Amino acid sequence: MNEPAIREPEEIRKACSRKLRPVPVSPHFEAILGCLLCEDWTVPRLVEMVITPDSHLLGRCEGEASFKTFLGASEDLLRNIHGVASVAELDGDEIGYLVAKVVEIKRQK
Repeated sequence: MNEPAIREPEEIRKACSRKLRPVPVSPHFEAILGCLLCEDWTVPRLVEMVITPDSHLLGRCEGEASFKTFLGASEDLLRNIHGVASVAELDGDEIGYLVAKVVEIKRQK
């Protein structure tokens, strides 16, 4: 019985990127996914996100000093990730990678 290979986080990130890139999403969500995956998908590029104590998702674009871009509610982000995951046919590791990135953002408070 063959055990599935354990993939490195970078391999999972690249697989997510490859599967998600062709999926049609709004430019807004494309920027968020690009940020989570460290990809340069939009101009201006969203380079960092934070979740405020009242669960709002804010972003900082490349060249900006502060988080001034309102991106929505953090709960919507998780729901949207799961929705696009089924369309892109992400596996459990890939979904877990994206959810872990959201958890990292939450811990930055």
